[in-house]
Amino acid sequence: MGITMLKHTFLHIPGIGPATERELWSQGFACWEDYLSKGEQCTLSPALRYRLTEHLEESVQALSASHARHFELRLPAGEMWRLYREFGQRVAFLDIETTGLYPGVDAITVIGLFDGQSTKAFIRGINLAEFNKEIKQYSLIVTFNGKRFDLPFIRRALGPLPEYQAHIDLLYPLRKLGYRGGLKSIEVQLGLEREGALKEADGFLAVLLWAEYQRGNKAALDTLVRYNLEDVVNLQYLADVAYNEALTRLPINIDPLPLHPKYKVDTPFDPELIHYLRRITAAIL
Repeated sequence: MGITMLKHTFLHIPGIGPATERELWSQGFACWEDYLSKGEQCTLSPALRYRLTEHLEESVQALSASHARHFELRLPAGEMWRLYREFGQRVAFLDIETTGLYPGVDAITVIGLFDGQSTKAFIRGINLAEFNKEIKQYSLIVTFNGKRFDLPFIRRALGPLPEYQAHIDLLYPLRKLGYRGGLKSIEVQLGLEREGALKEADGFLAVLLWAEYQRGNKAALDTLVRYNLEDVVNLQYLADVAYNEALTRLPINIDPLPLHPKYKVDTPFDPELIHYLRRITAAIL
């Protein structure tokens, strides 16, 4: 695999911005080990050289302890993609559905999780509390717009997340790469397609599906879970793309990730129910 992007990163050190990071690379300090072994050759100021040594030694310790959060606290949101390969073996792709937009007022209905191998759904009134145990297995969480939406809801409803975990909100690195719009729009821009009527589903429809389930329609819950898990598994492809495209913009040579094929979700869904609820929505709006 070679040296991962994280070990080529100096942006998490106070006083180091993009220009200084590139200057370090140009001086031959391509990674942490380069600087720690021959930092005396660096032409930066003595104060900055001392800070580099101090913080890189902390970084080595944090990485050895798999403390991904150490780096999240120090990196800009648009640069969080740099953690993806280093911590990608213990990653949870995450998305939630709710009854509305406001934590503390509205409730989580479904939390979908994909670990790169299989999907899991945590459902209000069935197994939502099991999420707390499951999430402790991961060093990294990947969401889209989770910083403003998913994680505040989860923390309000289920308590704090593990302190060693980092969070990549793909909204920010993808926006930096020029991708605009919501998750569904960016999926289309990247050539991802959803099956049949699932193309018509959105967050508002997810609220209606939960209400329909509450009225006793089991197919509505299956459809809601399927919609949610489609969001979750697509996050892996988006993370792969964000990582690889961001690499191409740097003046150093790092191997890209192989793009994961889309994981096939086999949870059944009711296309007629989606069409029906879409017609209701159109009539209301």
